[in-house]
Amino acid sequence: MNKVIVCVCIGFVVLLSSITVVCRKKTALHVDSKENIVAVDSSDVRDMAVLKFAKSKYDFGVVKKENTPIHCIFDFQNEGGAPLVIQKIDVSCGCLSVEYPKEPITPKQKGKIPVKIDTKDFTGTFNKTLFVKSNATEDVILLRIVGQIK
Repeated sequence: MNKVIVCVCIGFVVLLSSITVVCRKKTALHVDSKENIVAVDSSDVRDMAVLKFAKSKYDFGVVKKENTPIHCIFDFQNEGGAPLVIQKIDVSCGCLSVEYPKEPITPKQKGKIPVKIDTKDFTGTFNKTLFVKSNATEDVILLRIVGQIK
């Protein structure tokens, strides 16, 4: 019985120590591209890339049906303290072609992601997604392109 009480006491001390260490960690709040508030260890933010887009959704509105592609550009900035590397951008449809910087984006530097959308087979509304994978605090960011072809 005494051994059980000693083991429980030791476990309790270890648990309290763990909680104390976690509570002492400084956190900063970061607003992601979906307007969610995310807690990030503030000591790490200075040493991480933070990818921030001017807007995460591009709305073409109503577009006249033509056989030529339409284009848009997503502007972004590295708001962190470390170089940003965009590793890849996946697209939801083969109708999208995208370019992105292959070299690291230094802190406070801005960049552009041009997108070409082949709409020749579209009719009605469209809603396409880009998945931007990087080394930033938010490792995957979704970008949307919407509109209507008439």
